[in-house]
Amino acid sequence: RGCREGSVLASRRWFASGASFDVVSPADGTTVVATVSADDDVSVVTKFCGAIQAKQSWRKMPWEDRAARMRTFAERVRDGAGDISRIITSETGKPLTQSRAEVNEAARRVRAMIDLSERARARLESNSVRASSGSVTEKVVHEPVGVVAHVSAWNYPAFLAVNVLVPALLAGNAVLHKPSEHSPGVGERLRTLLLQSDVPPDVFQVCQGGRDVGRALVRLQGLGAVVFTGSREAGTEVAAVAARSHTRAILELGGVDSAYIRPDVADVERAAASVASGAFYNAGQGCCAVERVYVHRDVYELFVEALVSEAAKLCAGDPADETTTLGPLVSLEALRRVEAHVNDAVRSGASVLFRGKAPPSAGYFHPAVVVGGDALRGSQSARLMTRAETFGPVAAVIPVHDDEEAIEAMNDTSYGLTASVYTSDGAAAESILGRLDVGTGYWNACNVPSANLPWTGRRGSGGGSGGCTLGEEGYTSFTRPKALYMRSRA
Repeated sequence: RGCREGSVLASRRWFASGASFDVVSPADGTTVVATVSADDDVSVVTKFCGAIQAKQSWRKMPWEDRAARMRTFAERVRDGAGDISRIITSETGKPLTQSRAEVNEAARRVRAMIDLSERARARLESNSVRASSGSVTEKVVHEPVGVVAHVSAWNYPAFLAVNVLVPALLAGNAVLHKPSEHSPGVGERLRTLLLQSDVPPDVFQVCQGGRDVGRALVRLQGLGAVVFTGSREAGTEVAAVAARSHTRAILELGGVDSAYIRPDVADVERAAASVASGAFYNAGQGCCAVERVYVHRDVYELFVEALVSEAAKLCAGDPADETTTLGPLVSLEALRRVEAHVNDAVRSGASVLFRGKAPPSAGYFHPAVVVGGDALRGSQSARLMTRAETFGPVAAVIPVHDDEEAIEAMNDTSYGLTASVYTSDGAAAESILGRLDVGTGYWNACNVPSANLPWTGRRGSGGGSGGCTLGEEGYTSFTRPKALYMRSRA
């Protein structure tokens, strides 16, 4: 019955039958690193029906038994880090050292999320009984939402997968995971490791393909939740589809994140090194990458000099080379977008303070770039660079006079994921962060999502009322409350 209910839209053909697709190496733009069979409308529905059936016994399993399987899974991810990191590098062009760091941290994150989920579960149970008087007990229990559709992104395929699958499975749900067509391999590898960890086959399934497959997933009737990581435009479409079927939507839609360097920053060079990592790590292809850097005029020249020095240390080249620290962008489309943003900044009068060298390759390499100057100030200046998501190895450094100007400029965006303040004054940092409309604020740090804290955005960065990933809140986002009014005597 549940499968028929969930297949109302699936009875139509949303898209052509599945076919194979090639994954091309961004490092040279020609080498096919994988050929993957795409799902079609029939296979999506079949997997959904399997998930509906599998979740029944999975949710009845004691939480401790599900947690034990996740602990085994964490060990298998750790042991398989070499293979998984090579998949990430070959498919996305991420430098191998960074891919390896992602997978090792993903294994640690699985273990952390088990502990966080246990704490969240204990907290919910301790507050279960809300009132008790005579023969009446009023209580709240939290149940799994059901089947979770996860449409993921390519830039951190291991992180993004475990951020959802671990709390969702721990809460007793089943998951349909669609990796990006740019990085399909990690999802398949993680499913194999889950099977090896005694997770039943249909509890976690992978749906492969492009946007048509993603649309098919989110249009399934009977989903408990949809999790989407990607562009704001696509996220808006996902949210609209989910709303029509009253499905919970958890959205992470990127940002144009900012940092502010106050004049009392204790160590300008250290701050510049931190910002450089936030701007150029993974070639700037991160949802919380630092794209706008507002610097107090008193330290502007010193900071620019230090940031340029850090950018000059980057080594662009073959992502499989252990010495490479700057890999290619994921696609030709991405390369053209970044070029357009830099050109727009220059046309607006910005100065190119640094431009690195791209290796002689047919791949999608873009050099590290630092642009700056007063021409970048104001909402009408260099709109592509300061208002749209660049998602590349480019940092815009903009002078400001004081805290008020910095706060106004940092909030002058339609996004709201993260923001950073570099200062020796913790009280000032917390005060400034409190006035910024973002999901996460950093003091003397940036671009470091923590498993202990909820990962959520505001405005065009997603978030909203659907829930979030990470933190204890990441577990409760995959549960739903049920109120019980219990009378012992009729």
